Amino acid sequence: MAEGQDAPVNDGIRVARDESVPAVGVITLCRPDRRNALDADVCGAVADAVEEFVTAGDPVRVILLRAEGPAFCAGANLKGGVYATDFFSGLERMIRAISEAPVPIIADVQGPAVGAGCQLVLACDLRVMGPKARVWVPAVHHGFSLDRWTVQRAVELLGGSVARNVLIAGAQVGQSMAVANGFAMLGGPSHDALELARTMSRQAPMPMHYFKLAMNNPDPDSELAGEIDRLGGACWLSRDVTEARRAREEKRAPIFEGR
Repeated sequence: MAEGQDAPVNDGIRVARDESVPAVGVITLCRPDRRNALDADVCGAVADAVEEFVTAGDPVRVILLRAEGPAFCAGANLKGGVYATDFFSGLERMIRAISEAPVPIIADVQGPAVGAGCQLVLACDLRVMGPKARVWVPAVHHGFSLDRWTVQRAVELLGGSVARNVLIAGAQVGQSMAVANGFAMLGGPSHDALELARTMSRQAPMPMHYFKLAMNNPDPDSELAGEIDRLGGACWLSRDVTEARRAREEKRAPIFEGR
């Protein structure tokens, strides 16, 4: 199976490389009987998987995050998960691992992503949403609040008006609106998400890392500003720039090394 669906399940997730394009790592939430609800163990497992994919001897270039069953992620387990003392630290670590990973992470959303599930989708760099997908945060229905990072991320990715609709009014965003306002790059099935990941894995890794780092840290006075500038300059001096120029001259597809 191209996505590695025969891989073992640990802590509610399946982790594998795409068999056709090993540069694509696939993380699958696979507790459909619980609508892929998050708890501290699942959050930790996702964070571990992301970190292992990007620090391996042969790191992946793109990560695809998907889910089994009709729901992408029903959020935290309200019977215990969201109230557990270690849940928020686990959720924060998972979101940080995704946002700080040096490779793009694509969310393949084919069903509802609710609450913490919506936060997970927001943390990813790109989104593909199917016809049954929707994101919403019912915080106002349960008396919850969200951290400032999530609020600002929602404003950035959804737009100010839509973010207000979602956070203050508890509105839902489906496929058509998500594609129309750019929150989702594509509207389509899981196959489209996998093909997008495969296509991106053939792109130059250094600029993808640079653009992600720069967009996630826009403050010019950030402690990462120097690192961002150095990475941007390194892109121009990389072997991949030379390879792209040579490939154009030879009328072939470039083969990027990430250096």
